[in-house]
Amino acid sequence: MAHHKTSLNMKQLIPAFLLMILIGLPGVSGAVEYPTYSYTADELKQVRAWESKWAGKKIKSGNVDSVRDFLPESFYNLMKDTGRWGESWFVVVPYQPVEPTPGQIEMTRKYAGQSKVGASGELLDWVSGVPFPHAKTGIEMAHNYRCRNYGDSYYSKEKGYIIDGRLKYDMDMEIENNINFFSGRTDVPPVPEYPNNPKNIWRAFQMLQLAPPETRNMRIMEISYKDRMKPYDSWFWMPSIRRIRRRSTTERQDAQGGADFCGFDNLGWDGPVQINSYKYLGQQDLLLVRHNDSTKLEHVPGGCLWLGTQRERVKAHVIEAVNQDPNFLYTKMVWYLDPETWNILYSDRYDRRGKLWKVMDQLGFVGKGYQGMDIAHFNANQMIDVQRLHSTCAASSYTFGKQFEPRMFTLQYLQKRGY
Repeated sequence: MAHHKTSLNMKQLIPAFLLMILIGLPGVSGAVEYPTYSYTADELKQVRAWESKWAGKKIKSGNVDSVRDFLPESFYNLMKDTGRWGESWFVVVPYQPVEPTPGQIEMTRKYAGQSKVGASGELLDWVSGVPFPHAKTGIEMAHNYRCRNYGDSYYSKEKGYIIDGRLKYDMDMEIENNINFFSGRTDVPPVPEYPNNPKNIWRAFQMLQLAPPETRNMRIMEISYKDRMKPYDSWFWMPSIRRIRRRSTTERQDAQGGADFCGFDNLGWDGPVQINSYKYLGQQDLLLVRHNDSTKLEHVPGGCLWLGTQRERVKAHVIEAVNQDPNFLYTKMVWYLDPETWNILYSDRYDRRGKLWKVMDQLGFVGKGYQGMDIAHFNANQMIDVQRLHSTCAASSYTFGKQFEPRMFTLQYLQKRGY
């Protein structure tokens, strides 16, 4: 009887035990709620009511006070100070949710609960997808941003202007970029990683500068690794001496090709997450750019701001990122993160004296990638140096999901193409 009683208890326990496993396992569909969106159903009703009055409105420097509560303070100041920055305007457009790719959904659900933040702030045990789909802390959100993969690979051509706002002078800028993810892939086979990846590469990047003439044919290559504590490798081809040089970390703080961006500014923030400390400041309902039509942008010669950006309401996550190196070029950054794409849509950057130095406005869009799937990225940006009255404005075209040969991201290939 005692044995029979024990067996009966085990039968009662097994279903509950299996249920606990099913709820907790990251590989089980439905174990994590993803995707999530900027607004709840009730919040969206309020947004739509507001849009019924404001969607389609042209907001100029003269009437920007009417939407001041929906703008980052630095952007409001840029528009309001017409004496320094000239007249500018944007158009209010309706909010549209941004859907993740099928692979992002699958990988996020499959590996949910597996990623961890290490003792030094590094990311551990991440494979693919969004590492922290229900992030609560600033550092988890920073890792979500950093793990975006932009359609697994892309080729882009970027054209724009390096602008001196004091002299009202433009220099043309033109850049080509190739980026390829060796691991952390979601949609383009192979996923989640190349089967032959002996160096444990996470991401490889190449840049070719075509203009201005002073920097023509300058090439940069960077390799980042799965081990987030391992320093990335970076090299550049110097056409003037026809040689490849290894770039140090400090050189990535220098302006690239005369522009207002440095290596750490690429893509919003292109550096290790763990070199900053993060404080989550909450969410803010703001007018930011998520579905930009770059053909509608206008540039006035000598003007430091794009005209005609299309801004929609989104409940952005606001994070303060403080660099732990007192000699780093930015003492502090404030990131405004898209809660659906985890892209940095806007950022304020402060110099070593703690004074606002640069404003980065990234103009998000949704392009087409592998098998026609939607890829959320940005197709234009503006980096405004508020101290020097200077800026870099650029717009890009993309081929997402491009298949690259891994040998493209080698020193031999870099040198051969340099010649």
